[in-house]
Amino acid sequence: MSKEVLVCPDELPSGIIDRVANAVSEGQIIVCPTDTLYALVADAKNLTATERIYAIKSRSTDQPLPIIAADVQQVNDQVGALSQLGERLASIFWPGPLTLVVSAHTALGDQCKAADSSVAVRVPDQNFTREVISEVGHPVTATSANVSGDTAISRIGDLSQEIRDGVDLIVDVGTLAGGAPSTIVDVRYAKPILIRDGAVPWNRVLESLQ
Repeated sequence: MSKEVLVCPDELPSGIIDRVANAVSEGQIIVCPTDTLYALVADAKNLTATERIYAIKSRSTDQPLPIIAADVQQVNDQVGALSQLGERLASIFWPGPLTLVVSAHTALGDQCKAADSSVAVRVPDQNFTREVISEVGHPVTATSANVSGDTAISRIGDLSQEIRDGVDLIVDVGTLAGGAPSTIVDVRYAKPILIRDGAVPWNRVLESLQ
């Protein structure tokens, strides 16, 4: 069976959500779309799968893997309870390219948690991938589909041979928005802390809280 699957998000082929969700649940690594860039998606609770991602990307294991969730409820139930600040930003910017740093539940895979037990999570504005995550039943990894240090990709045609050879399935929904990756904001404290500037301008985040 071919690794690559072409998907029209507006007309999903029969069984494609189940196929991708089952692959994730079986520990496979999938190249999957987010709202901005293609990402390496795997079961965030599967240690073997997450270790494979580090190997495929040549990524330092000191860098925890960010994750994506199907919705706010899945974040609160299975990732970490959003603070009042987090809830407010989520209500404004999710689904969308704003990643929030929260305190992680103990059940979450260690490869996705930083040394201070925080985790970076967002709900992407990509219906196909959210449906996959919902079918899986818990959040998945979402680190960019490139070797560490290389340019992140917005179309499958730019996927490197190293990534193609390393993954189990590639989902192509066409060219994504591209541009900057998600903005990362720490919402564990009274005021937001910018960790990485990105697709959502920092001034928009601050203005939304006024």
